Amino acid sequence: MFRSLCGSSLRFRWNGDSTIHFYFLQISSLKSISKSTIQEPSLTVDYLINSCGLSPESALKAAQQIHIKTPTKPDSVLELLRNYGFTNTHIAKLITIRPQLLMADPIKTLKPKIEFFRNNGISDPILAKILSSDPNILRRSLEKHIIPSFNYIKSFLHTNKNVAIALGRTTWIFHNLPKQNITFLRDHGVPDSTISKIIMTNPRTLCVKSDKFNETVLKIIKMGFDPSSLMFAHGLWRLLGINKDIWEAKLAVYRSFGWSDDEILSMFRKQPICMAFSEKKISTALDFFMNKLNWTPAEIFKYPTSLFLSLEKRTMPRCSVIEVLLSKGLMKKGQMGTALIVAEDDFLKNYVVKYEEGLPQLLKVYQGKMGVL
Repeated sequence: MFRSLCGSSLRFRWNGDSTIHFYFLQISSLKSISKSTIQEPSLTVDYLINSCGLSPESALKAAQQIHIKTPTKPDSVLELLRNYGFTNTHIAKLITIRPQLLMADPIKTLKPKIEFFRNNGISDPILAKILSSDPNILRRSLEKHIIPSFNYIKSFLHTNKNVAIALGRTTWIFHNLPKQNITFLRDHGVPDSTISKIIMTNPRTLCVKSDKFNETVLKIIKMGFDPSSLMFAHGLWRLLGINKDIWEAKLAVYRSFGWSDDEILSMFRKQPICMAFSEKKISTALDFFMNKLNWTPAEIFKYPTSLFLSLEKRTMPRCSVIEVLLSKGLMKKGQMGTALIVAEDDFLKNYVVKYEEGLPQLLKVYQGKMGVL
């Protein structure tokens, strides 16, 4: 005879005598089951779902960090956020990341910080986007952190609009913009105008640990980058974004097509984006240009951006037109680079429409390669 206790967790067998044998066949992981999953939804979970827009799963996680006894304070927090343009999506994202903000004092804690940003020219929609992505900003001290950090960033970017753009890209700089990294750049001849460009376009560059940052700055300078040029900034953030093994793998791809280390370095100095793509993309591009178009490294170096344009959508369709023009003597090989990098309207005007009277098939050839026909 078998009977079951607690599902399949515990069973006993009757042997016909006075002895009962217990068998632990399966122990459920009861510790992993929270009270919220086996009891009726608490006020906290219910509020997070119905008032804040969280999913049931997110609400259960958030409910482990806060306990709502009455909706009075959370309601006032939500009302404040909505008054500053926070949408339901913004609120759900913000509370999912930092549910403790529901218990903050909306007037004494939250409003002064939001007002500071608004008074400094950051519009409500932009501010809602920034704070919902990083609500930890609202936990920082207004006087000790927010105001000093804002003013320090603005000392480089000069306008509130520029500060808003930079914060929209990453809020890391707002929490801990490494002043020692900026000092190191200044000490090595990098002007504030270039530092401002880094903060505006790729501020995470400055958030690298100082040891790695300093090492990379010195390496970039050794490669021949001029610290006073904007290209220095491009080279710095490209090199910081590639670990040593991947860097070596990309060098190996260029070498496999006959490039010398000096040629690769010259290419990187002129157009750092040449090391931003995957080894496969680099290999595919080099194969097309060097084996199919018979370009030399010197010709690629002259038009480096052409190497990483879309082969299917841009380079190959344009080459189909260029091939016809070359065969008719209407174009020289040395003009190919320009034809590949000009804007679409200029290409059509100068290489298709210009010859449509004598070569009306050019447009069909071009559109056919683009998949338009």
